[in-house]
Amino acid sequence: MTLSVESLRASSSNDMHLNEGDTSRLSSAMPSDSEVAFPGRLNVVLMAIAAVLTTILYFYVEPDIDLATTVPYILIISTCLALSVYIKHRSAFEDVFRTRMQLVLKGVVFIFVALATLRIFNHLTMSLAFPLADSLLDSWDKSLGLDWMAYFTFVQTHPTFATILKVAYIGFDGASLLGFLALVVMGYARRARYFCEIFLITAAICTTIAMFFPAVAAVVYNFGNVSELEGFGAAPGVYHMEQFLMLRTAETPSIDLLAAQGLATFPSFHAAGGILLIFGFLKTRLSWGVIAFSVTMIASVPIFGGHYFIDVLAGTALAVLVSVLNAMRPCYRGLFGNDASRY
Repeated sequence: MTLSVESLRASSSNDMHLNEGDTSRLSSAMPSDSEVAFPGRLNVVLMAIAAVLTTILYFYVEPDIDLATTVPYILIISTCLALSVYIKHRSAFEDVFRTRMQLVLKGVVFIFVALATLRIFNHLTMSLAFPLADSLLDSWDKSLGLDWMAYFTFVQTHPTFATILKVAYIGFDGASLLGFLALVVMGYARRARYFCEIFLITAAICTTIAMFFPAVAAVVYNFGNVSELEGFGAAPGVYHMEQFLMLRTAETPSIDLLAAQGLATFPSFHAAGGILLIFGFLKTRLSWGVIAFSVTMIASVPIFGGHYFIDVLAGTALAVLVSVLNAMRPCYRGLFGNDASRY
């Protein structure tokens, strides 16, 4: 059987049209940033669960929450909501600007609502009468051959390194908020939602697990509740002790939202957060800078967070697991593809 040149050309043309059709269908199946709603159903469900659990604990513990400390949260949330409505109905703004600004404002509202809810939940759980887990966590470190004291001594005798670690540790909260804003400005709406989801999921799991492993943490366990340690301007890793002990001993625990510290020891959410930042910016032009900051911040956690190494390992593993599983959802298909036009 012979084929003419014309038939070959026709066949090639048909194949080309089929490939174009397949590509078009594949492209249409891939969710775009404009098609992904924020905050999304998963975020809403998770926040609802967190709010319900926090409410139940509130009526069980019956703490004293200074309502005046909620005012800044209320002002930030209400201002962002008002601006979002204004921008939505302001036709003079370009569509891209309007869309991104609304995402920024909704994101800030969501972040502050989640922050307040989980911080109250964390403090309520620390008022429960579970036994201190320091000796257990320290034994896990030792069973893995991890020498916390040797690392502390190394940092203590290298002041420049200690200063870098301290700055990274303190900068984590700001970096997380700026990370979300940067993703929006760069046009990554799906990444911004993904970033919020993995933060909320991981924070909720860390806080829940930590309820069963309350601890004074490594610095206090090894040195006592000190105010000074040689080599540091102030003793690192002890910032939480006053609030932690008050919650465990006071007849009526009190919570000050403006001064509330994170009290979860195992797993470490700071360590988890460094991994979440890396996943949020993977394959963007900021990825290497974020990786450098995150690695430095994670290295600071045993000293300035006062964590055991096992806390860091558990937080890291949890963050990787949550990030990978969430990225496998259909709405995030192609999330980590290279897209040079986007950055």
